[in-house]
Amino acid sequence: MDGSGGYESRLLYVSDDRGSVEVFSYPDGKPEGILTGFNGPSGLCSDRQGDVFVTDTGNQDIIEYAHGGTQPIANLMEFQYYPYGCSVDPTTGNLAVTNFDSNPAGPGSVSIWTNARGAPRTYTAPNFNVYMFCGYDDGGNLYIDGANAGTTQTQFALLPQGSTSFATFSVNQRIGYPGGIQWDGKAVAIEDVSTDTLYLVKVSGSSGTVVGSSQLNARSHLVVQFWIQGRTIIVPYGVSNRDVKKVGFWSYPAGGSPTSTIAVRKATELVGATVSLAK
Repeated sequence: MDGSGGYESRLLYVSDDRGSVEVFSYPDGKPEGILTGFNGPSGLCSDRQGDVFVTDTGNQDIIEYAHGGTQPIANLMEFQYYPYGCSVDPTTGNLAVTNFDSNPAGPGSVSIWTNARGAPRTYTAPNFNVYMFCGYDDGGNLYIDGANAGTTQTQFALLPQGSTSFATFSVNQRIGYPGGIQWDGKAVAIEDVSTDTLYLVKVSGSSGTVVGSSQLNARSHLVVQFWIQGRTIIVPYGVSNRDVKKVGFWSYPAGGSPTSTIAVRKATELVGATVSLAK
């Protein structure tokens, strides 16, 4: 989890399934621009330099932008898979992407690019069919969530730093539908989209133990990817066609009601969020 002290520029990026990524100043929420030309952008992530990665699911592409930039600085094509979530390893700069499924319809995977360049190495995890989101911790270990093909049961797995094999782990809390997953500095935060709850989980071996939770109150269910920035949880939400789509800010880990919101009136379905910091 990144802090925000010492940074001159802070930008919040929010993906909209209609084909755009909205950019706001952070934390005040002033509109700064719109990135367009996507086909179903989903998960977002950023690195220590402030570069932002957009998983452009429909175009089977991951697009990188410099902090505040309007033109791509890199494209990482996924010719067989549909990318969905992403995370950057703070220890190496490697980029991990969870691929929801494959083309033609088949199981997904995890792709990892060394230094976010070149060709990726592809991994699969036991019992996974659908791969949702991923998050590195501060030691370079990669956590993922998804679902089992046969039972649609939520699945979790961990790729330890330096390993070439994912190991699954269970959580002592039912997760109805997996959403975002992110390291908070002490534990991995896992979202249950069906209950608008973040569970804080510590993993040891094949077991994950819930050590805290954040219940986020909203009038409509959250979408899928939150972002923890310091002591704030940022979540895009509003899934009904009649809803004004919003980006909510909650105190972390207290949760409760949002401390403030940003209305995104032309949005169709907000999906992911990330904060980019640049000095």
